[in-house]
Amino acid sequence: MGTFATFIKSFGLYFLGNILSKLMMFILLPIYTDHLKPEELGYYDVANTYLNLLITFLFIDIYVGIMRFVFDEQNKNNYYRPISNGMIIFAISLLLYSLSVFVVSLFFTVPYLIYIYLYGVCVVCNNLFGYLARTLDKNKVFAFSGVLGTFIIGAINIIGLLVFKGGIEVLYVASIIGLLIQILILENHLHVTRQFSIKFYDKSLLNSLVKYSLPLSLNSLAYWFLTGYSNVAISKMLGLEENGIYVVAMKFGLVINLLSTCFNLAWQEIIFKRGNEDKESLSLFYSKAVNLLISFLIMGALFLVHISNIIFPFMVADSYNLSKQIIPFCIIAAIINIISGFMGQIYAALKVTKTIVYSTFSACLLNVFIVPLFILKWGLVGATGAIVISYLCNVIMRINFIRKTVTIEIKFVKLAALCVLLVGSLYVYYQCGLLYNILMLVFLLILSLILYKEYLNALIHQFVRKKYE
Repeated sequence: MGTFATFIKSFGLYFLGNILSKLMMFILLPIYTDHLKPEELGYYDVANTYLNLLITFLFIDIYVGIMRFVFDEQNKNNYYRPISNGMIIFAISLLLYSLSVFVVSLFFTVPYLIYIYLYGVCVVCNNLFGYLARTLDKNKVFAFSGVLGTFIIGAINIIGLLVFKGGIEVLYVASIIGLLIQILILENHLHVTRQFSIKFYDKSLLNSLVKYSLPLSLNSLAYWFLTGYSNVAISKMLGLEENGIYVVAMKFGLVINLLSTCFNLAWQEIIFKRGNEDKESLSLFYSKAVNLLISFLIMGALFLVHISNIIFPFMVADSYNLSKQIIPFCIIAAIINIISGFMGQIYAALKVTKTIVYSTFSACLLNVFIVPLFILKWGLVGATGAIVISYLCNVIMRINFIRKTVTIEIKFVKLAALCVLLVGSLYVYYQCGLLYNILMLVFLLILSLILYKEYLNALIHQFVRKKYE
């Protein structure tokens, strides 16, 4: 199977297994905004933001390290060497996480703390088993568990909010049960806990895993200040209600972000396997992939801008109407962020993870400085504008850094043309009515069919061939 076909297959499986559950938050927006007040949704988001900070700090992205080191093993019988050593690190992190939450409970009164704690445990365990499923080529099981977990999460949310009139505890209970079922299904097929053995303990390998994963964790920690810090700043400076409105706007950008996550997961698998090729081959491969991703993302953002304008009245309750003004900025921030993450995967494949941290820390320092200033002057619009600037800084630095290792050529003429088209779409979004937004969608669809005819033909050919095999 060729690289493109492998990528498409992985993309589809990762959408089913990992992203569909996260997309549920967007699909259920009408129910959430009807039954939860902006300040409730604002608290839920801030609580999860702090939780992600703690998880990122303690678990050092060890899942990525396990996957990368397994791909280095030539003999399948040795796969459980990096897996077992990685699980030792994971177990220590889980203990530290539990102790941290216990200490917090002694000094602070945190609403829904037990739900938040259990949700965090399920998230990190699901991350671990999800990465192991992908590593051990159990993508179909990964997809099945994700689909089943998604339906369970959705069903519990709907019943809990509509029938039992619950609050945000329903969101936590639904996620905990859904993630737990995914974990049990994956373990039943992977038998990871049974295969784990202390005989695989290797101090040198364990240290190598830590050295590889720690910079990724520091990068993720710094990355929190590019994403989560804005939520915290808004809740502190403008209030939980404004943060709830901001959260709803960000969910529209989340749609393209989630689709790109599938792209990144599939991309990660391919580049990890090709990480040891010569620099000339990698330069050609990365240049084509980066330009294609940028093109796809901007076109996807254009579609999403106009779709958001059309569906907004049907998706969001009146109390969240202000979020419509910042949706385009959230979408732009999402696509820049995706490109940044895409570049980060290249660094991880080349095992130069320390370099990623420099760009992220620089961008996060900029973000921490300008977010409060922009919020004071422009409110929520300023917060999203600050994120766009910070993300863009991160991307520019990463491209410049990576060129010292492999050459990546950006097609600036095509990029400029797409940016002009984006400006036109923003004008239609803010200044024109429903009809013009629909006409823009039709125009973009025709343009996409022309621009991506080669890839659409390859995709159709792949499905037709698969059907008759």
